[in-house]
Amino acid sequence: MADDSVVKRGLVGALIAGLFILAFFILKPIIISIIFGILFAYIFNPTYKWLYRMIMRKNLAAIILIVGITFIITLPIVYFTPIIVREAIDTLNLLQNVNFGELFSEYMSPEIARGFSTNLDSIFSQTTLAFINQFKNILINFPSFVLQFAVFLFTFFFVIRDSEDLKKYISALSPFSKITEVKFLRELRGITNAIVFGQVLVGILQGLAVGVVFFIFGVPKALILTILASILSIIPILGSWLVWVPVAIYLLSVDQIFKGIFLLIYGLFFISSIDNVIRPYILSKRSNLPIALSVIGTIGGLYFFGISGLILGPLILAYVLIIIEFYREGRLDDLFKK
Repeated sequence: MADDSVVKRGLVGALIAGLFILAFFILKPIIISIIFGILFAYIFNPTYKWLYRMIMRKNLAAIILIVGITFIITLPIVYFTPIIVREAIDTLNLLQNVNFGELFSEYMSPEIARGFSTNLDSIFSQTTLAFINQFKNILINFPSFVLQFAVFLFTFFFVIRDSEDLKKYISALSPFSKITEVKFLRELRGITNAIVFGQVLVGILQGLAVGVVFFIFGVPKALILTILASILSIIPILGSWLVWVPVAIYLLSVDQIFKGIFLLIYGLFFISSIDNVIRPYILSKRSNLPIALSVIGTIGGLYFFGISGLILGPLILAYVLIIIEFYREGRLDDLFKK
């Protein structure tokens, strides 16, 4: 009888493990859409609550938000995508036709100038090829993107509509003590706000600050350069300087001395201040996670998870630090419910 009981337990355990493994593989292709649906539900939760107080109908408030988000996301994509693609291709073709060897030879030896020129030509050629291949993949996988977007909206709708019930359900399943749950939720809120406001919004703000000057000075392909500056500003260690410094050098090389010098001064003292002052201030105010670990977590998260790693990386490090803090204080048993 004992052997039968062990066999039955083993079979049940294997069945449960198999179901969880199958569930993982079912969710794996759409997990990023689900994560972003939950993230957007968290970000727009205050807006949802305001709408709900106004109309007192959960479904209608959630649907209004979905319609608004759909327009915010899709309209710029539909309008700007053809412009961005055209400007990107034109920019890459223009850079490939620039004689960097002749340009650099004015500031360094001919051998070093030729080396720089060869490397840059190779980089631009590979970038052009990668961009074209990526654009082809987007066109080929367009139905998949539509499906992913539908999953994102579906997740957003139910998470934001049933957020209170969802909190209670997760709390009931959680093995952690109440004090641990509070710390985790506070760190989750802090990290999410830090990434959303300190990384993404500040990065976009920095890119727009670059773009304003580009449009005023009539810099060629200002739109694609502004978008590139915004993307680079979001990613730690990199930054918009990878865009505005080459543009300033370009302006100086075509004898637009005032514009080139102004852009360098503007970039050094204003644009850089956004990255060096505002971003660390927001990160330190929104979360207890040290800035250095936040940057490390973001970079590591990008490598491991892709775009979603911007949030998952720092969040995982924040949770690890909470557990280390409990261990350091000799309260590791307090992590779990008793």
